[in-house]
Amino acid sequence: MERQLVTFHIGRDEFGADIMNIKAIVRVEAITKVPNAPYYVEGVCNLRGKVLPVIDGRARFNMEKKETDKNSRVLVVDINGKVTGVIVDKVSEVIRINSSEIEETPSLMKNVNMDYLNGVAKLNNGRRLIMLLDLIKVLNIEEIQSLNLNNSEFASNEIDIYSRIEKVKEEQLVSFNIGREEYAISIMQVKEIIRVSEIMKVPSSEEYVEGVVYLRNNLLPILNLRKYFSMEQKEITDSTRILVVDVGNVACGLMVDKVTEVVRIPESAVQPPPNVFSSDGEEQFKGVAKLNKGERLIILLDPTKLIEVDKLKNIEELQKDNNYEEQLQFTERQLIDEEQLVTFKIANEEFAVNIDHIQEINRMTAITKIPRAPYFIDGIVNLRGNIVPAFNLRKLFKLPEKKITDSTRIIIVDIDNKKTGIIVDSVTEVLRFEKKQIEPTQDILGNNIDGRYIEGIGKLNDGNRMIIILNLIELIQFH
Repeated sequence: MERQLVTFHIGRDEFGADIMNIKAIVRVEAITKVPNAPYYVEGVCNLRGKVLPVIDGRARFNMEKKETDKNSRVLVVDINGKVTGVIVDKVSEVIRINSSEIEETPSLMKNVNMDYLNGVAKLNNGRRLIMLLDLIKVLNIEEIQSLNLNNSEFASNEIDIYSRIEKVKEEQLVSFNIGREEYAISIMQVKEIIRVSEIMKVPSSEEYVEGVVYLRNNLLPILNLRKYFSMEQKEITDSTRILVVDVGNVACGLMVDKVTEVVRIPESAVQPPPNVFSSDGEEQFKGVAKLNKGERLIILLDPTKLIEVDKLKNIEELQKDNNYEEQLQFTERQLIDEEQLVTFKIANEEFAVNIDHIQEINRMTAITKIPRAPYFIDGIVNLRGNIVPAFNLRKLFKLPEKKITDSTRIIIVDIDNKKTGIIVDSVTEVLRFEKKQIEPTQDILGNNIDGRYIEGIGKLNDGNRMIIILNLIELIQFH
C-alpha cells in the first residue's frame, strides 16, 4: 500500500505529512497577531477571503525562532474540515512511499517526547529518514478553535475560521521554475518529486534526454527541460528537482531548476496559450494561469505531449544490460569476521572495541535529528530496514565537537540484539591483543571518561602506543 507525502524542513529536521491533508502550499503572506494566543500560534492570515489560523512550526517544536525568508512556506492543512496553516522553513518534495518503508519510533527513544510523530519513513536505501507527523496532535485543533478570533479586529462579522473554502472548480498544480519562467503541471500527473541522484548517460538519445536514474528497481528516463526548451544550461544545485510524471503509463522524470509550491487555481484563471506558440508547442502548453491580478503568470504544461511513449521505452531498452547495482552503491562496508579488536580515533586518543559486538563499519551517512534527544545522541540512521540511534562519543566523553570529514565512520554494534551506531573520527585498524598486553583501568584517564566504560588499556610498541579498550555492554546498556 502506498502513501503520498509532502516533505518539508523545520530547522535541520525533515518531516512528512500525508498529501491528502494538505489543501495547498503557499508563500508566507502578512500575518496578524492574535491576543492571548498559545505561544506557537503566529496569528491569522487571509486565504481567499477566509481567516486562516497559522502556527509556527519552529515554535511548536521548541526550536529557535527564525525570520521567514524566500524559502518559507505555509502548509494549508485540512483535518476533518478544520483548516490551519503551518509555517515551515522549506518544502522539499512530494513523494510516494510504501507502508513497508515506515517504522515505528525506535524503542531507545521512548524517553524522548515523540507525541507528534507516528513513525519514521526510510528512503534511498536508508540514506534518508523522514519523521512522519501526527497532524492532529501537532495542530491541537481544539485549542486553536477555542480562540475568539471572530470578535477580533481582523475578522469580519460571523466568519467561521474553519469554514471550507467555497467550492468552485479548481485545479491543483505543482509549480516550478525553469530559468526566470514559472511553469506548472497538474498534481494528478505528478507521481512524486525527487532530488537529483547520479544520472547515467544514454547513447544515441535525443539531446534533451539527460539520461536515466535507478528508482526503486526501475529505470527512469530524465528529460532536461532547459535543453528541451533550448535554454542556456545551468549546473545542478541543491534546488534542482526531478518531477516524476506519467506519460502514457510510462514513468518519466522532468528536471527543473526549482519546485516552488503546490497551488490551487480556479479554472476561470486559466486562459488558452497565446498565438505566439508554434503548432507543435501549442500541444505541449495547456494554457496560462493569471494570478495576483495578472502580475504572476504560470505556463501550464501537458507532460504527455513532451515526448512520445515509444521513445521513452527505447531509452529503457538501451540501458537494460548495464550493471546499475554497482554504480548505485552508496556506502562502503568493511565486513569483519575475526575475533579481534577494532581500533579507532576520537580526538587525539585511540580506542578499541571487541569485534564480536561489531556488525559493520560504514562511512558516515545522513542522520535524522530527534527533538529533545539526550545530548550525546546525534539522531537516528537507517541500517537496511532498522532504525538505529547514533551515539556521539565526543559528546559523551565531553570532548570538543568536530565537523564530519571523509574519515568519519559510524560503527554499528549489536548488544543484546539492539543495534546502535557509534560515531568516531576515524577507524585505524584491526588488531589482536594478548591478555598480557592489556592492563586494568588506571585513574590517569581523567574526568572526561567514566571508568565504568573502560575494560582496560592495551599497550603496544613497548608501551609507546596506548589504546583504551571500551566496555560496550556497559556503555550502551547504561544509557
